[in-house]
Amino acid sequence: MTQHLTQLEWVSIAAHRLNYRWRSINPGQLDEVAAELWRDEHLRGLNPERAVDTWLTPIIVPEKPEH
Repeated sequence: MTQHLTQLEWVSIAAHRLNYRWRSINPGQLDEVAAELWRDEHLRGLNPERAVDTWLTPIIVPEKPEH
């Protein structure tokens, strides 16, 4: 899938996914962060949604179950 996307398309899709997954990010930074992800060769090789999810994985804190 990523072979057919231009940089602009990839960054746009990644920015949309960032907005969906990371609600506290400043909307003005979405494209900037997405472009940073695109610069990472490993992440650029993934589809944009997967790249965002992979990048966010280390900072996702599991919710504690309520008792």
